[in-house]
Formats: sequence, structure tokens, C-alpha cells
Amino acid sequence: MRWLCVAVDLYIIAPVLIGGALIAKLAERYRLPYPIPLILAGMILAQMMPLGEIYGEVVGLDLIAQLTLAAVLFYAGLTMNVRELRFSLSSVLLLATLGVLITSIVAGVTILMFSAIGLVAYLIGAILSPTDPAALFSVLESGGVHIKRKILSILEGEAVFNDATAVVLVITVFTPFVIPELTVPLPVVFLEFILSMVVGVIIGLGVAYSIGHIINRAGEDTMVSILTATTPILAYGLGELFAPFGLHPGALASVFAGMFMANARHIGVRPLPQKSMRGAMKNVSFAFEIVVFILLGATVDLNFIVASEGILVLGLVTSALVILLARPVAVFLVTAHDRAMTWKGRFFVSWAGVKGVASAALAAISVSAITSYQIPDYVEIGRMINAIVFIVLMVSLVVQGFTTPFLAKWLGLVEHIDAARELTAQRDATRQALLHLVDMYTEGKIDSQLYSRLKAELEEEIFQLEDELRRLISEKRARLRELEVREEILRAKLEFFKKQYEAGRLDDSAFERQRKDLEAEIEEVITRKNTLAQGGA
Repeated sequence: MRWLCVAVDLYIIAPVLIGGALIAKLAERYRLPYPIPLILAGMILAQMMPLGEIYGEVVGLDLIAQLTLAAVLFYAGLTMNVRELRFSLSSVLLLATLGVLITSIVAGVTILMFSAIGLVAYLIGAILSPTDPAALFSVLESGGVHIKRKILSILEGEAVFNDATAVVLVITVFTPFVIPELTVPLPVVFLEFILSMVVGVIIGLGVAYSIGHIINRAGEDTMVSILTATTPILAYGLGELFAPFGLHPGALASVFAGMFMANARHIGVRPLPQKSMRGAMKNVSFAFEIVVFILLGATVDLNFIVASEGILVLGLVTSALVILLARPVAVFLVTAHDRAMTWKGRFFVSWAGVKGVASAALAAISVSAITSYQIPDYVEIGRMINAIVFIVLMVSLVVQGFTTPFLAKWLGLVEHIDAARELTAQRDATRQALLHLVDMYTEGKIDSQLYSRLKAELEEEIFQLEDELRRLISEKRARLRELEVREEILRAKLEFFKKQYEAGRLDDSAFERQRKDLEAEIEEVITRKNTLAQGGA
């Protein structure tokens, strides 16, 4: 009958995914970081059914976490804007390597100063080192806040690389600190860390090259979607085959597989159907994120947090230390060389390091590794890690998620230019360059090999510009529609007060007060609508 129980349990997965998608959509509409309601939904579901146990028995929490990391990191690499990244590459790479290490150590040392949890402090610091600006960007975009390109490229690039680096750091370096059975000499740990990164790049290149050629031959959109969705799993899985040798390059393999496939021409592969690939991976990675955040809420032991003396306090203290000390120290140190970056930019990057899916997944992987030894002390450590990471994530999402849009405006880091008009000009200029290239080839001024290579580059650039343009236009239309509806609602309220006044149910002073307030609100909405229609922010 075991198979029947599992089959019944599996029926829960579909409602969880559907409900999670609806919750995330509502959060986006009301400008909330979507992980918050998903985690709360998981906590509510945990009171109704043993959701964590169901997933743990059927699939395994650590496996779900690893699949999530593979999908999210691959999608991040696939959608990374390499052209924009060039202008902030040094800062991004330093933040993703030295910055992650500094954040882990500073957080670990400070947590250790305020607690007696030993080397577990460094593991928690490493788990909390990656950033996850995806939820933050959704709030910024839904609110019509477009931060300056350099800052945006740093946050996007850092999120891609530092998540992968943090995975290697947590699994290869800091988990052995907590589990004596896995302890190896420090020089060996350092060598494993470097080799994990090198092997990750090599595997990512090999997977991208192989799957890229297969996709080009497949042709059909269905096959393209299937091949794209399985690529991160293949890259991550191949990387983890090196685990017996102490290497964990799976996360980096996923990132670089995505980056190489997004820039296929540079690895000797014909340009790939980026639109179909990105569409497929967006849905896959989002589905995994829904599951991870709901499971985080479902598996957190609230009774343990409340009953254990000092855990809640330690979680809040850790939140303050990570947000206000560890992250700013890392950002200001590693970006000190960048003279083009102002203190306002550094401060914003420090504050915008919201914690999210990477930290949740890393906590699940670490706790699974620790508790697998079935030692009571290890089980207690696992519960403590889960509790602290949960508290820090919630504090980060609430405090940083809600305040960052206002901080961007206050620091003057919002772009007020018409981004859509600028992108249109860039696209038209690139199209003109493509036409000129065709003329040169037709007139015999360039050979076919050079023509094919340059043509592929220009066509890919046009696709990226049009993809970004479609996104901006869609956002603009949504914001205009929202303002139109707001105006209609305010006019309906004003009309109601007029009827109440004419019927003698409101005196002159009350009606005038309501009329002036509503007319002022209507005027403000009309001004915002006209500004937006003319290309303003």
C-alpha cells in the first residue's frame, strides 16, 4: 500500500504549485517581494498537512534544493546581459568571490561573538552570503522604479556569480567545519575550492556546446523547451559526479552552461532560439522557487524558535549583523578600486543584497548533510540552522524588500530617461548596421565566413534589444492602465459625494472638504499619467 500513499501525497504537489503561482502573482500586483507570502503559505499549510514530510519522503528536500539551484542559476546565466556586464565586470567578479568570502567570515565572526555555537557560525555566514535580487527587481519594476544601469548590472551579475560561489563555499569549505568526519587539511580545502570552479567552467562549456548543437538540429519549439529545461540538471549532475573527489562544481557548471548558450557564437555554435529557451526556463525556475519557499515555511519549526531560549534573539541579531555589517563591509572593500562608483551606489548595492532562494536552498542542502549522520547533536544543529536562516530571510525580505525602492529614489539612483525610446534607437541603429553588412556582402567586399559571423552577432543583439523593449512596453502599459483605473475610482467616489450632497445628506463644509481632497488626488493621478505617456518614469 506504500505506493498508494505516495500517489495520494503526489496529488498535493499540483495545488501547491498552482496556489503558489497565484500567490506570487498577487504579491507582484501589490508590490510585495513574492517569497514573503509563499513562506507564510507554507507555514499555514504545515498546520493543515505534513507538507515537509511528504516532499521529503517522495523526493528529498536536498534534491529539491539542488534542482532549484541548478534551474535558477542556469536561467540567470541564460538571461545575463553580457554587454552591460562589461562595464562593471571587475566589481562583479570581486563581489562574487572575495565579497562572498568576506561576508561569510565577517558574519561568522560576529555571530560567534554573540553566541556559543562554535564553527556553525561560519557555515551560517556562508549560507547567508548569496543575494537574490529577483524578488527585489519585481518590486522595483511593478513600482516603476528603474535604477541606473551600472548599479543594475552589478546587482544582476553579482547574483549570478556569487550564488554559484557560495554553493561551492558552503559545501566544500564550511560544511566540513561542522562535520568532523568530513574534515580535511586547509590546503586541500583551498585546492578543492579552486578546482571546483575550474571544473565547473569546463563542464558548463561542454554541456552548452553539446546541447547547443542538438537544439539547432531539433528545430521544433517543444524539443527546444525540453532540451533547455534538462540542460541545467545535466550540467549540475555532471558536476556533482566529482563529489567523491571533494569537488562540487555543479552550481558553476549550471551558470556557465547558461552563459555560453546565451552567447553561443563565441563557442562555435550557431545562435540559439533565445526567446523559446528563456521562456521555458523562466517557468521551470519559477516553479522550483515556489516549491522551495513554500517548503521553507512548511519545514521551519516555530515551536523550536519560540521554546529555545535565545534562538529568536540570535536570529534577529544575525539579521542585523548580516545586513548592517557583513554585507556593507564586503561591498565597500571590494568596490574601493572602482572610482566611477559613488558612495551612494556602494550604499545602495550594500542595502539591496536581499536574501532569498539561494540561501533557502543552501540551508536545506547543509541541514540534510548534517542530519544524515543521525547524531542527536547534529539534528539539533540542523534545526538551529533552519531557524536562524528562516528568521534572517524574513527580516531581509521585509526590511530590505520594502525599503529599497524608496532608498533608490532618495539616493537619486533612479533613471528618469525614456528607456523605451533609447532602446528603440539602439535597435534601429543595429538594424541599419545589419542592412549595411548585407550590402557589403552583396557587393563582394567581405567573404561568407566573416559575413555569417557578424550577421549572427547583429541578429542576436537585435533580439536582446527587442526582448528588453517588449518588457518595458508591457510594464508601461500596465502602469498606465493602473493609473486609469485609479482615476475612474476617484471620480466614482467624487460622484457619490455629489449625490449625497444634493440629497442633503452632507453639509457644505464636509462636501467641500471631500471634493477638494478627491480633486487633488485626481489631478495628481492625471499628472502621473501624462508624464508616463510622454516617456517619463
